[in-house]
Amino acid sequence: MMCARCNKPIEPGEATEVIVNPGATAVGADIEIHAEPCAPARQQTAPDGRWR
Repeated sequence: MMCARCNKPIEPGEATEVIVNPGATAVGADIEIHAEPCAPARQQTAPDGRWR
């Protein structure tokens, strides 16, 4: 399983926190994250200018 916050694997036996997402399509979705704070994965929000 992968952590929804940092996109790194959650090892067996590692403490996790479950977040219930009731607004998801159909029956909803529960996502798991590390119980210990982890750094969020970087997300690109704009083009980086190398498309030319």
